Amino acid sequence: MAHTVLFVACAILAPLFAHIRQWPPAALFAIAALVYAIFGGISFANVQFILSNIQEAEPQVPRDTYYVVNPGHVSMSLGIIMAIVAAVTWLQTRLGAMLYPRITKTLFWILHLGLLGASSFSVILTAFITPPRRYIEYSEYLEAFNLVSTWASIASTIAGLGLICMLIWSVIFRRNAA
Repeated sequence: MAHTVLFVACAILAPLFAHIRQWPPAALFAIAALVYAIFGGISFANVQFILSNIQEAEPQVPRDTYYVVNPGHVSMSLGIIMAIVAAVTWLQTRLGAMLYPRITKTLFWILHLGLLGASSFSVILTAFITPPRRYIEYSEYLEAFNLVSTWASIASTIAGLGLICMLIWSVIFRRNAA
């Protein structure tokens, strides 16, 4: 739980520091990728340490399940996506094709906060409340959690599509201007 709260704090504060210092959009994506990669690696190491202790005490317990692998996998996958977008925006900047850096930064924040809301919010919530295993057992307060997670996913999807459209637009506009 503590490393999840630390992850959310670092994932918000590190890009915010870069944003305040007026760093280019590629730096925002690179810092976010670094935070996701570090905490994904820590999550994997933590899970493997716990599983090795359990395996020594109870050898019949299965080692890897969806619930054990998921947090590190999600974090590492998001880190890879952010690193790819960082490389693309860095190339855009270096080649002079970055047409709208302010819009790119805005889309970064929508994407980043949407990803945090969709992924980390569920991890923080499950630390306080054990989620039910069957649909019939879901209480009404989990509906609000579902709505937050759904809207965060929609926002991050729209921002991701916006970034892809900005990339295509800048390539087409740059080619026509040349």
